[in-house]
Amino acid sequence: MKLYAFASKNLTNIWAGVGARMWAVAETSENDMKTRTTKSRSMQIGASGILYCNETHSFTTPFLVYSPPNPDQVVTGIWPERWRLPFRILPLGNPERQMHKDTASKKLRILSNMGQGGISAAMHITGTTVFVPKEIPDEDWATLLSNLASI
Repeated sequence: MKLYAFASKNLTNIWAGVGARMWAVAETSENDMKTRTTKSRSMQIGASGILYCNETHSFTTPFLVYSPPNPDQVVTGIWPERWRLPFRILPLGNPERQMHKDTASKKLRILSNMGQGGISAAMHITGTTVFVPKEIPDEDWATLLSNLASI
């Protein structure tokens, strides 16, 4: 199955996004935003996603994509920064539940052979790899849900 992973610098931003039932990506250079916009068009309603917190080095809050990313909208008022390409999410949990990267690397097959780039490279969560899904085994999604979902 395909999994979209998105990173956040802190839990505060994750709580804000989960509470608003929306996610977006940080505004970057014009060229990077063009690349992200192009890649975001392939994300379908119903796609599976997961959030990663850089502050705690943990996965949290699996979700389903509820709307396509909006390339024309800039989000202010949810996060302190300007965020772009917002899309609605249906959270399947909340940030109270987290799986630290060390635990995840033991439980998830997709991370068992993590290379030099660590979680960021393995899960496509930074730079121009945002909106590039990662093919993961169904068992990994089941593990994420059983550890992080709360509905």
